Amino acid sequence: MTRLFLAFIFFWTTCSASAQTCQGAFPNLITDVCYDCMFPISVSGVPLNFGIDSQDYDTTAAGAMVCICVKTLSAGLATSFWEPEYMVDVTNKPGCMPLLGGIDISPPYNDQELGAENIDNPHIGGKSASAFMHVNEYLNPVMTAMGIIADSPCLDTRGFDVPFISWADPTWNDDSLSMILTPYGYAFAGIPSIAAEAPDAISATFGFPFASLFWVAGSWGPMYPVTGNVSVATTPEQVAHLMMARLFAKLHAAGALQSTAGKDALESCGSAGVPEFIMDKRQYKSNRTFPFPDNMCTPIGRPLVVQEAGAARPQDKDYGYFIFRKKDCCTPVIAP
Repeated sequence: MTRLFLAFIFFWTTCSASAQTCQGAFPNLITDVCYDCMFPISVSGVPLNFGIDSQDYDTTAAGAMVCICVKTLSAGLATSFWEPEYMVDVTNKPGCMPLLGGIDISPPYNDQELGAENIDNPHIGGKSASAFMHVNEYLNPVMTAMGIIADSPCLDTRGFDVPFISWADPTWNDDSLSMILTPYGYAFAGIPSIAAEAPDAISATFGFPFASLFWVAGSWGPMYPVTGNVSVATTPEQVAHLMMARLFAKLHAAGALQSTAGKDALESCGSAGVPEFIMDKRQYKSNRTFPFPDNMCTPIGRPLVVQEAGAARPQDKDYGYFIFRKKDCCTPVIAP
């Protein structure tokens, strides 16, 4: 009887482990990335859009004809565009990297670190879906990696890297611990969060979200806490987009990311930008590349009715996105 019980336990654990598979594919940098998201582009306030219609917001930085870089004693042309710079994937399995072809590092983890979607029964009756997911961030500045544009201080010239993996972050599945990094998030829990989601979502529907409502991600849900725990999960695509937004909010709060949009970024005369600990969520927009490209440029908080069409198949548990970042930069023309 003991042997039979042990055999059953072994069979059950083996099946449970095999059920957590890691899916993925390397993005095709020619066909999967929506390069229209780089537009609109302007140089010295003159649009260079080649007939491509794309949404933007005015940072008031790129309207001048010339710009001055004080720290390098150079003058140049005010340039504005969206750079494809990062990739983010969302998965329910720790160690799974969908955008690296489905590589599975298989680190040791417990049940609380495994992503899942749960159905709860609140005391008021009915059902409520919640979720927990992991994210990976990749640095992949394709414009320089592919050699399309060379020797430009406005473009990120770093090589491919993996700056953040959530399963190695002890705060990613602990809401209270994560609030040490963003203690101001406590002030916007509950009613302030719910009240701000609707106007932010409406603004994002017709353009970009409100930068002033930094504690919400529009129709995706609350921005804080910056963890993988989602209290209200409506669709897999909504959860994945919220994970992406929270990741960038967390990296900004930690000082690992800076702002590249606005007058200060323009006058910094470089690709890194200037410090910004509370993220201006308008400076990011995404393009899904896995499980299949959506060829859309989605600002943070925009309702996902169109994007999630056909993207909630039972076999799709992992999602991958290319991230475009707003760049205001001074392209040097005269330098000592």
